[in-house]
Amino acid sequence: QDFQSEVTSSYGVSKDLEGDHVISIGSPKNTIIEYASMTCPHCADFHNEIFPKIKTELIDTGKAKYIFRDFPLDNFARAGTLLALCVDESKYFDVINVLLKTQKKWTQNSYRGIVSAGKNFGLSELEIETCLSSEKLNKLITSNMSLATNSFGITGTPSIFVNGKKISPDYEAILVEIK
Repeated sequence: QDFQSEVTSSYGVSKDLEGDHVISIGSPKNTIIEYASMTCPHCADFHNEIFPKIKTELIDTGKAKYIFRDFPLDNFARAGTLLALCVDESKYFDVINVLLKTQKKWTQNSYRGIVSAGKNFGLSELEIETCLSSEKLNKLITSNMSLATNSFGITGTPSIFVNGKKISPDYEAILVEIK
């Protein structure tokens, strides 16, 4: 039996998970979930081109709650995820936005790129090193990725769900699912 046929539904994908990052106004009846990797070019495109429309037209108007879930596809992406998790929670999305907007630049500079990004958010090099080697945060990321793959069929990014249904990562497809 092939793996794909085992995951017949994304049942439970909309439940709150430890490590979720949420933007919401009020109690919207729609939920948009994005699984993304900090080094995925399609994630950067989605975040830079489509997300602003989602934010303005669906989140800011109280129509949808947005949940961002980290799904780092490589060590650079994991480092970016860890960095975002180590800043103050109120700056989490600022870090994500910067990393996705400047993806080519910081990934080309490898470790220095991560350190530079971290310093821009007020972390010292020691704090960044401590963050990157955090056993607790690394376990959380690994466990969430395992859940995403085994329970929700996530194999790549970006993966977008609206109200529990996996859809293609484009604005029109999202709008169709909004009630």
